[in-house]
Amino acid sequence: MANKKYRGVSRDKQGRIYYQTEFKANNITGKRQRKKSYKDQFGNPFRSEKQAYDELCRVRVEFQMKDNNDGYYLSFSQYMEEVYLPYYKQTVQAVTYRTALTHHKMFVEIFGSKRLSEIDVRECEKFRIYLIEKYSPNYAKGVWIRFKHCIGYAERLGYIDEFPCKSLDNPKGKRPDTKFWTLEDLKKVVATFDLRDYEERHRFTAIWLYFFTGLRVSEGLSLIWSDIDFDKKLLHVQSTLEYEGNGVFTRKNQTKTSAGIRWIELDDETVNVLQKWRSIQVENDDDSYVLARFGKPLSKCTLSRILKRQAKKAGVEVISGKGLRHSHDSFLINVLGKDVLYVSQRSGRVDKATTLNTYAHIYESQKATGGKDITQALFKFGVSANPTKTPLRFILDGVYL
Repeated sequence: MANKKYRGVSRDKQGRIYYQTEFKANNITGKRQRKKSYKDQFGNPFRSEKQAYDELCRVRVEFQMKDNNDGYYLSFSQYMEEVYLPYYKQTVQAVTYRTALTHHKMFVEIFGSKRLSEIDVRECEKFRIYLIEKYSPNYAKGVWIRFKHCIGYAERLGYIDEFPCKSLDNPKGKRPDTKFWTLEDLKKVVATFDLRDYEERHRFTAIWLYFFTGLRVSEGLSLIWSDIDFDKKLLHVQSTLEYEGNGVFTRKNQTKTSAGIRWIELDDETVNVLQKWRSIQVENDDDSYVLARFGKPLSKCTLSRILKRQAKKAGVEVISGKGLRHSHDSFLINVLGKDVLYVSQRSGRVDKATTLNTYAHIYESQKATGGKDITQALFKFGVSANPTKTPLRFILDGVYL
């Protein structure tokens, strides 16, 4: 029964006192928000209509104070589905989004029913400890950083007032040990190919190209012949290749970072390797994929199988596509003596140790050098794209091997 004096306060059939009110629709969900309670903010049952009415007035004032904060009544699962995931999907490559989905589902399972505004530093610390105890250091660190990104975006948009993870440290993970090949390892691998065979020539070209350009795997897979200027000996990196499933590939005009869009100067041997491959490639139009065998682009899985097969033949360490990129960086540093900044720019990385202003970054990202140095180094160390021309003995740092 409603009370005429205290509007919004009633008694149920058992005589218990409660208040009930309705607020305006939520700006995020569009649903009207209702509140009903038999108890005050401390959990005590109401003993009079006046007490219930006072509590109702307090709740209304609280709502008005929180009205400017849209995330106050928004659940974490709603936030992920309606706000964060649509944003995140637009900022990363499809393969990254699919990989992260497992982590995002974990976040929803743990925090889904909670209001976004209720996730405080204690809740976050509890989750951080859970990750450390359940998973390896590197995996725990990766998941935690991804979770912080989710919560941090909510703060940036004003759904929460403070970032609850601010005072919490990242789990201490170890830097992954990426295996790579030295120039001597590459010589052994090159010697395993029979370049008279079409398939062998294709595998050889892929390994050589990655080793001497430092391309990311997806960057190399997406290369088409118009990306290469043979006259100027330049390779334009401006895209990546994503596998959508069911044999469908998408070439996207973007790279992992803004620094990834770059020109790479090619050495003479690499130019010869690419020209020879194009002359025998089944489909070699300007818009054909460079590393395609019969029209379809090379896949990451196939590249991994090639590396494993040839490494075992050569008796060297089995490496990944990322390992080929690491091999190139090692070659630049250890053989050519290039500094870290140069390596970062040639490989399309953003230098985290130094804050580069916009103009310096644009200028350096368009510089294309290194091809002549590679040509000289290959001649000095006796490495040739033609295994039969590679001397059995060559000089390395003044020592005959």
